[in-house]
Amino acid sequence: MKLVILLIKKIVAYTLILYYSVKFLFGIGLLFLTKKKSEFWIPKDRPTPPKLLTDKEHGEHKFVHVNGIRLHYVEKGDKSKPLMLFVHGFPEFWYSWRHQIREFCQEYWCVAIDMRGYNESDKPQGVDNYTIDILTSDIREVVRSLGKEKVILVSHDWGSVVAWDYLEKHMDTVEKYICMGAPSPIVINRLISTSWTQFRMSWYIFFFQVPWLPETVNRLFDMKALNFIGYKSTFITKDDIEVYKYVFGKEGAFTCPINYYRVNFSFTHTLTEHPKPTKYAPGLYLIGERDLYISKDTGPLLQKQFKNLEFKLVPNANHFCQQDQPHEVNKLMREFLSQKY
Repeated sequence: MKLVILLIKKIVAYTLILYYSVKFLFGIGLLFLTKKKSEFWIPKDRPTPPKLLTDKEHGEHKFVHVNGIRLHYVEKGDKSKPLMLFVHGFPEFWYSWRHQIREFCQEYWCVAIDMRGYNESDKPQGVDNYTIDILTSDIREVVRSLGKEKVILVSHDWGSVVAWDYLEKHMDTVEKYICMGAPSPIVINRLISTSWTQFRMSWYIFFFQVPWLPETVNRLFDMKALNFIGYKSTFITKDDIEVYKYVFGKEGAFTCPINYYRVNFSFTHTLTEHPKPTKYAPGLYLIGERDLYISKDTGPLLQKQFKNLEFKLVPNANHFCQQDQPHEVNKLMREFLSQKY
């Protein structure tokens, strides 16, 4: 029976991959016929970093060597205070945590990393360098390298996918955790198989299995796809979007991040369930009320998988809730962190 289910999953997955490939190839072909003179496939040249990106108020830029690569991070706060480690998602980098760094740097040593393959961190080639096990190991080695035994882990999107795996393997190193905008691999795979809502919201996961085409689509019309970070947002400005376009406008900048999807969501293998932790750190899971990619059904399912987990919606927030509604997210974080367990 399991083999039959796996076969059905493969057929559905490859059918959708073919569908989205043909759809986008047809669209690009049509654009070449109608808008070739506009060179819509070439992003605007941005040789100079935007001022927002180099603002010293964000913190100090440093590097740490882990697992044979160099990761970039921004830090702010007293190193003697508890470590609050921020792990970003796609398509983001350390800058996505600017509001939280500013908010919490007085009480915590705030460190926001660029995950492998992003921005100023090293970009090893090949999809096998981006498995969930390697990404989780990076986080563990960062905590060790920073000289801390405990961490307050804060994550979003792909950072949360990695954080859930980290929690299963290294719960003993976590004081508290706050995950936003993405469930664990087990929950997302279950919902894609059983929920029509999440299935439709996850269309891009199937599309991202294709080689080179997703990178091409994301670069069209001066990386118009990045505008969705600020979808119906009053806090995410055009200048913020320019920061993202500067970083992702570099040659090959989309490939390594998209490799996260290619190697970890192939839909052709069974996920490994790790032994459950003996003790669960207090956790908070946040989803934007207007999230277009992650179903609210993920909350209750995660609460079944992880004990001692609170689940809350961020009012009027899109998928990038920590940037779209930073004051509300900071408030929810502060309320959670102030609780004694």
